[in-house]
Amino acid sequence: MPGPGCWPNPNQVTLCLFVFLLFSACRPDAADRDTGTSDQLSNAILPPPEEDFSEERYRWGFVDPSGKLVIPDFYDEVRAFSEGLAVVRQKGKWGFIDRRGTTVIPIQYKGAWSFSEGLARVLTFEDKMGFINYKGEWVIAAQWEEISDFEEGRARIRVEDRYGYMDRSGAIVIEPQYTNASKFEKGMASVQYLGRYGLIDTSGQFLIKPTFEKLATPHEGLGKIRKEGKFGFVNLAGELQIPANYMAASDFEEGLAAVVMDGLYGLINTQNDWVVPAQYEQLWYAGETRWVVAQDNKFGCINEKGEVIIPLMYDQLYGFSESLSFYYLDAQKLWGIINKNGDVITPPLYPLVWPFKDGMARAVVNDGIGFINTRGKVIIPPGFLELREFAENRAAAQVYRQ
Repeated sequence: MPGPGCWPNPNQVTLCLFVFLLFSACRPDAADRDTGTSDQLSNAILPPPEEDFSEERYRWGFVDPSGKLVIPDFYDEVRAFSEGLAVVRQKGKWGFIDRRGTTVIPIQYKGAWSFSEGLARVLTFEDKMGFINYKGEWVIAAQWEEISDFEEGRARIRVEDRYGYMDRSGAIVIEPQYTNASKFEKGMASVQYLGRYGLIDTSGQFLIKPTFEKLATPHEGLGKIRKEGKFGFVNLAGELQIPANYMAASDFEEGLAAVVMDGLYGLINTQNDWVVPAQYEQLWYAGETRWVVAQDNKFGCINEKGEVIIPLMYDQLYGFSESLSFYYLDAQKLWGIINKNGDVITPPLYPLVWPFKDGMARAVVNDGIGFINTRGKVIIPPGFLELREFAENRAAAQVYRQ
C-alpha cells in the first residue's frame, strides 16, 4: 500500500465516486433492439496535440494483488496490461511498459492501443496509424487514417467511406467495399453491401448473401436478422430458421434467445418453441445458465427451464461471474453478494460494485475503492483516488499525494 502522504483526500474521493456513478452503467440492456454488425469500426477518442496536455496532479501506477504499489505513479494515464505490456502516457505521448515498470517501447506516439495478437496499433503525430511488435518495430507502416485491432488475423481498415480487411503482413485481403463491417468472430464477419447485410468469411467470400436489413454475427449457429422492422434468425446457409416475428431479440445463449412479443419478454429455443412464455418486462442472459428477469420493477433469475431460481424481490441484479452476482436494494441504496442459486452471501454493503474476476471484485468500501473476496471481505482496502480492474496481476491505481 502507499506510504504516508499517499492516502486520498475525502473531497477527491467524493469527486472520484461521482464520476464513477455518472459513467458506470450497472443495468445491462434487456435485449438488443437493433443489432446488425456486432460493432462498427471504432477508434478511441484521439488525444489532442502534445502541447494541449498538462501533467496530471495525481498520477497513475500499478498495484499487485496484495495492494502494493509495484509500479510507481509516474504516468498521466495508463491502460490495462495486455500480452505483458501496458500503454502509458506522459504529457502528450504514449508508449509501453512491462510488468516491472520498465519502458520497453519509448513514449513517443500521439496515440497507442493495447496489444492484440502480438501487434499494437499506434498513431503518429502525422495522424497516421500502423502496427508495431513487442520490440516497437514497425510491422505495418503508419499509413492508415483508421484501422482496428487484429481479431482472428484480420484488422478492419477504412478507405474514404468504405471498409475492408488486412492481414498481419499489412496486405489488403478484402478490398474496402462495405459501408459497415464487424470484427471477425469464429471466422465470420457481418458486412453491409449495397445497403444490405450479409456474412463473409476471412477471404471475403459471402457465406450469406447481403439480403437483410440487419444481420448479426451468428451465435450458436444462428444469426439474428431484421426484416421489415422485426427480428428473426437464419442458419449458416442463410436459410430463415426462425421467422422475423419479434419486436426485439437477443443472440442465442445456451440454446435460448430472449425475444419480445406484445411488449413482453420470453425465451425461445432454436426450433422457435416457447420455453418461457412472453411474460416479463425485462429478460437478459446473465451468464452461467441464468437469465435475469423483471416484473413490476423487481428482479430475479430463472434457469434454462424457466424455473425461478432467485425470487423477483430485488431492485436490480448483476450478471454472474464465478457463480456470483450482486443484488441491489433501493431502501439501502447498496449492493450485496448473491450466488447463482439465490443464496445471499452478504447483506447490502457496497455503494458500487464490479464483476468478480479471479476470486475478487472491485467495490466501493469505506468511502473508497478497494477489492473484496467472494465472501465480501475487504482484501485490498481503499488507498487510492481510483483503482481499476486487474489484468495480468496488475491493476491501475491513481495515487493521491499532497
